[in-house]
Amino acid sequence: MKFDALTKSFTKKELPDSEVELVGEVPAEAIDPYREQALKHIAEHLEMPGFRPGKVPTTIALQKVGEIGVLEEAVDHFVREFYPELVETLKLDVVGRPHIQITKLAPENPVGLTIRTAVYPEVTLPKNWLKTGGNIPLEMTLPATEEEVGQTIESIRQSRKKDAELPELNDEFAKSVGAFETLDALKAQIKKGIGEEKERKAKDTRRGKIIDTLLAGVKVEIPTIFVESELDKIMSQMKEDVVRFGVKYEDYLKQIGKTEEELRKEFRDQATKRAKLQLTLNKIAAEEKVEADKEAVEKEMKHALEHFPSAREELVRIHIETVLRNERVLQLLEKGEK
Repeated sequence: MKFDALTKSFTKKELPDSEVELVGEVPAEAIDPYREQALKHIAEHLEMPGFRPGKVPTTIALQKVGEIGVLEEAVDHFVREFYPELVETLKLDVVGRPHIQITKLAPENPVGLTIRTAVYPEVTLPKNWLKTGGNIPLEMTLPATEEEVGQTIESIRQSRKKDAELPELNDEFAKSVGAFETLDALKAQIKKGIGEEKERKAKDTRRGKIIDTLLAGVKVEIPTIFVESELDKIMSQMKEDVVRFGVKYEDYLKQIGKTEEELRKEFRDQATKRAKLQLTLNKIAAEEKVEADKEAVEKEMKHALEHFPSAREELVRIHIETVLRNERVLQLLEKGEK
């Protein structure tokens, strides 16, 4: 390893929320080899009157930013190569981008560095976690009532009202709704649909209880980056929903009298729970060797890329694999047995 001795000189401090702080000093001679490429990089990206983009001479660039400016850039180039070796030496499973702080900087002197980064957290599952679902029964659901069927049909009638006149409830009405020969056939289908919807809601309710019970016993320090990622997803979905209803997002914020930052604060608990759940599902999948079905992944990949051809394929694949794997883990929990 290029920086073997130097990486071992850095100290590690555990921080809350599954973060670590790495502190050390880098000798000036370790930074010196990066000075030339740092100065070249500055010159290529410097905008100055009288020079075309990327054509500023390095001598002029040095005069513009000064020796300290070049040294800062050199440290940045150094860290890009040094950081991967540092986390490998310290055996850290890092996530996200590190926060680099230069604490001491002077020409021909050691450079002080403090690096703060999130690490993948240790997830501790409760004992007998796989029996969680066995302790939570599925609530019985009642068949659709005649009143419920009647309300649904009346809603359909109202949607087909013309000139304040409602269509008659007869076989012709049933045929106008869909592939139904008689009104009784339509009622039977509506009754079946309501019953199936009740069953789905009951299953969703049970799954929610299983998740809540499981998470209550899980111990994990959730990195802030995981919570922020879930917050981004929540906010993005909310913006899409608002736009879908024909409202500008900025107008929506004005209507509810809140800023985006205030909304993010309101959704933080929800985002934290989602992050904790994903970490828990990842842990269970790893322990039980649960993987997404390959054929199902390829099928969903094809479907997704047909609708979003410009999407990055590797990110789409990761998302689909995660969703399908999560579903398998949740089904495992619902079985409630080893």
